[in-house]
Amino acid sequence: MKKLLKSVLLTCIILAVLSGAVIYLLTKKDGISDEFSNRIATEQSDQGSERGYRYDTDKGAIPLMTSGQEKNVLNFDSNKDAYNVAVSTAARERLDRLIKRTTPTFEKPIIAANPFGTNENTFYFYFETSYRGMIRYTVMVEDASVPDHVRYVNNGQESNLSTVHEFTLSGLVPGMTNYIKIEVLDGSGAKREDLTYKYTVPNQAGAAAKLRVQKGKSKGSAANGLYFVFPKNDKKIYAYDNSGILRNTTNTESGHGKRIYQSGDSILYQVSGTKFAKVSALGRVTATAAVRGYGNVKDFSYDGYDNIYSLVTKGKNDYLLATSFKTGKTKEVFRFPKGVRANSLTAPKAGNIYIAGAKPSGVLKVTAVTGRSPKVAFVLGKKQAWNKTSLKKKVVEDKEVLRWNTSGAVLNLEDGLSDGTNDRIATYLQNNGRGAGISFTVDGKKKAVAVRDSFPVGKGGFCGCQHYEENYIISANDAGIYEEYDREGKVTKQFSLGKTVENVTKLSLNGMCFYGGN
Repeated sequence: MKKLLKSVLLTCIILAVLSGAVIYLLTKKDGISDEFSNRIATEQSDQGSERGYRYDTDKGAIPLMTSGQEKNVLNFDSNKDAYNVAVSTAARERLDRLIKRTTPTFEKPIIAANPFGTNENTFYFYFETSYRGMIRYTVMVEDASVPDHVRYVNNGQESNLSTVHEFTLSGLVPGMTNYIKIEVLDGSGAKREDLTYKYTVPNQAGAAAKLRVQKGKSKGSAANGLYFVFPKNDKKIYAYDNSGILRNTTNTESGHGKRIYQSGDSILYQVSGTKFAKVSALGRVTATAAVRGYGNVKDFSYDGYDNIYSLVTKGKNDYLLATSFKTGKTKEVFRFPKGVRANSLTAPKAGNIYIAGAKPSGVLKVTAVTGRSPKVAFVLGKKQAWNKTSLKKKVVEDKEVLRWNTSGAVLNLEDGLSDGTNDRIATYLQNNGRGAGISFTVDGKKKAVAVRDSFPVGKGGFCGCQHYEENYIISANDAGIYEEYDREGKVTKQFSLGKTVENVTKLSLNGMCFYGGN
C-alpha cells in the first residue's frame, strides 16, 4: 500500500511539474523574461542617467571612413532620386550581390552610408554570426548633457534571435563625434561580443541638435518613442527623442505634409504636395502613390493595406479621394456639397471615415468608403451653421459639439479603440473659446459624443493633439512648442523648437525598426 501511495505521489509530482512547464511555455512573453523586457523598455526610453562613454572610449573605436585608403563604408548614389522605387530597388540589389559574394562577419560587416537616400546620417549594417543572437546598439557622445541612445534591433525572428543581422543604425547626433557600440546578446540579454565605431556628424542645417526642454509637474515620464516634427517651410522631417535630442532626419522631395503613419513593418508619409511613399525599416522605398489632377493634398490617412485617402479642393468643391499603391490610380470617393470645406480626416475603420469641417464647423461621418455609394451618415454640429448646405438634414446637435470650433482641428482615430460603430478620436480644438486637447467617443447608433479626457490648456492658434499610449501629445504649432501630458492633465516635459511647425506626431517604431520586448 505504501509503495502504491509513493507511486501515486511521484506521478502527481511529475504531472504537476510538466503542467507547470506547459503553462510557462504557453504564457511566457515572446520567449524572454519580464525582467529583460522591462530592461529593454528602460534602456530605450532615452531618459536614462547611465552613460556608456568612458575616457578610453575613443582609443578603441573604429573610425567609419567613407573615403580614403582606410575606407570601410560603401557609398551609394540614391540621394538624387530616393523616392523612385526603381532606384531603391537597384540599391537593394547591389547590397544583395555584395552579400552573396562575400562572407560578412561581426568583425568584418558590410557597412553602407544611407544606401536608400531617405534618412541622413544613418548606416546600413549586415553580418552573420555562428549562433543566434540579437543586436543592441548604443549611440553615445562625450557631452554629458546628451543621454545615450539605446535600441534593440527588431529582426522579426522568434524571441528576436537570429544568425543573420541586417539593420539601419540611426540616432547619431549632428555636430558631434558619435561613438557607436554594437553588441550581440543572447536570449537573456547577456553580451556575447561587441565592437565600437566612431563617426563625426556635420551640423544639421535648419534644425537644432538639442531642443530647450522643461520638466513639467507630472510625476510620470514621457512614453517611449520619437517625436516626428514637421517644420513649416522645410521639406525635411526631424525625429527628436524624449530628451529633445535630434536622432533622425528624413528627406523628402519637396514637402512633408503633416502626417506620418506606422503600419506593420513600414512607415508612410508625404514626399511632396501630391506624392506619398511607403518605406521599410531599412529606409528602402517599397511603393509610392501620387494624386494627379486635384492640386495639393490638405490631409491624408492610410487604410493599412493599399489605399491612401486624401482631402483636396478642386474648383468649388472638396473631395475625398482614394489612391492605390498597387495600381497608382486615384478615384473620387466622395464629393462634398458646395459650401462645405473639409479640414482633416481619420484613418478608415470598418469602411467609415470621420471628417473635421473647416467650414461650417462640425464632425462628419462618411460611411461605405470602399463601396459604390459612400454617404454622410450624420453631421455633429450646429444646425444653423449647416442650413445653407445640402447636408442640413443630417445634422445632429450634440451638446458637447455645440461648443466646439473644428475649423483647425486635426483628427486622430485612436487605434484599437474603434470598431466602426463606436469610435474614439483625439483632437485639439477651440472649446467655448478656450483651446483644449480632447479625446471623445462617437456613438454611431445614438449619433452622440462622450468626452473621455479634456485638457483645457488654453493654447491659441493652430494646435494638434494625439493620444499616445497612456499620454497625450499636445503641440502649439504656431509657437513651435509641444508637450507630453499624463492622464491627469499634467505636463511630463515641454519641448521648444523656436519655429512654426505643421504638426508633431509620436511613434515608437517597435516591431518595425526596434524590438519592444513583448
